[in-house]
Formats: sequence, structure tokens, C-alpha cells
Amino acid sequence: MTGPYPLNALRAFEAVARNRSFALAARELQVTPSAVGQLVARLERDLGTELFARPRRGPGDLSLTPRAARALPDLQEGFASLSRAVTYLERGG
Repeated sequence: MTGPYPLNALRAFEAVARNRSFALAARELQVTPSAVGQLVARLERDLGTELFARPRRGPGDLSLTPRAARALPDLQEGFASLSRAVTYLERGG
């Protein structure tokens, strides 16, 4: 997958990964759990890889695949960099 990268889908993935819950991620992002699920499914399809090991026992059993776990810190740092850049621009540089 080459850019432009789907930022909303990446945000949804990061929120689900951090919260270990589609419902909590949806609440944080102020969208429905279904919308979060669709964004994550689209991202998995675009990347050609699963990001989560889907729970077999219940909602609290969500975990990252090894590949997703490896990528998550880099993605979080990318979002932190974007946040710093926006803060800098808001303050007039």
C-alpha cells in the first residue's frame, strides 16, 4: 500500500489497539462501533494482513497480531508527531 494513507482507519486501529475494545475506541472517536469495525476491516484489506486476533471467548479477548504489535509504537509516535506539528502551527510557530 502506498500513500495517501487512510488516517481515519489508522486512528481507528490505534484506538482499538490501545483500548483493546471496538466499543471503547468508538466512544473515544465519537463514532459507532460498527464504523470502527468497518475502518479496521478496510485497513486490514488494504494492508493485506490481519491486525487483531479475533476473540473466541468474548469481548475482552481481543489481542494484536505480532505484526500489528510491532507496528503500533511507530504509528503512535507518528500521531504524536502530527499532534506536535499542529500545536506548533496553532501557536503561530
